[in-house]
Amino acid sequence: MKSLYYFLLTALFLLIGNAISSSVSFLCLLLLVGANLLMVKKGKIKIPLYFYIALIIYLFFLAIGIFYGHHDPQIDIKFQLFGFLFYLFLLNKKDFNILPFLFLINYIVLGVYILLFIDKFPNLWHTTIIGYQGRVYGPSIIPIILISFYYLIKNKNFDLKLAIAFIVAIPSLLLTTNLMNIVITAILLALLTIDFKKLMQPKFIFIILGIGLSSFLFFNSDYAPDLIKEKIPYLLDPFEYPSLKIRVNDLKAALQHENFSITEKIVGNGFGASTTIFRENLKAQSWSDFMTFQEIDNGFYYLYHRGGYLLLLLFLLFHGYLIIKIKGTKVKLGFTFIVIFTCLLSIHYFNNMFYLILPYLILEGQKNMKHISQLKK
Repeated sequence: MKSLYYFLLTALFLLIGNAISSSVSFLCLLLLVGANLLMVKKGKIKIPLYFYIALIIYLFFLAIGIFYGHHDPQIDIKFQLFGFLFYLFLLNKKDFNILPFLFLINYIVLGVYILLFIDKFPNLWHTTIIGYQGRVYGPSIIPIILISFYYLIKNKNFDLKLAIAFIVAIPSLLLTTNLMNIVITAILLALLTIDFKKLMQPKFIFIILGIGLSSFLFFNSDYAPDLIKEKIPYLLDPFEYPSLKIRVNDLKAALQHENFSITEKIVGNGFGASTTIFRENLKAQSWSDFMTFQEIDNGFYYLYHRGGYLLLLLFLLFHGYLIIKIKGTKVKLGFTFIVIFTCLLSIHYFNNMFYLILPYLILEGQKNMKHISQLKK
């Protein structure tokens, strides 16, 4: 059964953002949940109260979306359905050890990116393999983020396995040059390795200066990817980063043209909604055009557009509760940064079901460890 779980979960991870029909993902999820509930659990399932509450909230906003009759609503709705099924599997597979799977996925993602880069694998995630200045498009690159958070919340020491995981993840991060995930990974690495109480000791100051100097020399050398070198100056002045400017302008345009009534401001437009804005290209006016998104690259607007201030407030309250549940300042900081930074620059937190591993580890992680300990006895 373990091999079946790994195969289905790997397929699900690689199918995220994939051009293959979403019905394949749905089938994998049904097999994953069905094999666990029917063959292992014999139909006996345990579902916590908060799962039912989340389902009721989802159905409420889904009904609003049905009322408005959005065009092609399954593009949006499928992600929530997939999320509920995936979390149902996690809840009822208490002896499933997440960490080895995440290590495996980390290796697989690197392997896929290498094959894409040398043109030995068809790109199922994008219309092209190589983009602007050599940027490689491919599968999701969040395994190292999930691995790092696992180490943080389980209070595990930085070990050889984690060091190898970071070494394996770096090529994928550099090939995609995704600044959001690179920054999140760097922050989590700092939280895992730095003892902030000892940070001001002279030896650590010299180490930090050494790392900073060597990084500066590398990124200004001929060995650094051109796209990375292009983005380095924006670390000092992030508000001048073109990609961030586009997101800010898109958000302003969406808010200015939403024309929500008071009721819609409170409860939104329902799941299935999409956003259309006019994106002006000042350098080439012929490229200016209306753009329709599942949502602009801002997770907070994603929530507001679908569920108004009510859903946005519920999201913030729930995550506030998760932060309270977390033990340890570093873990709180890591989780808060992942959520805020991801939602500011993308909607991945809502259309990638594997992010649900984060709340699962917070709400069920300790229960899971106790269950595994009992099984070993």
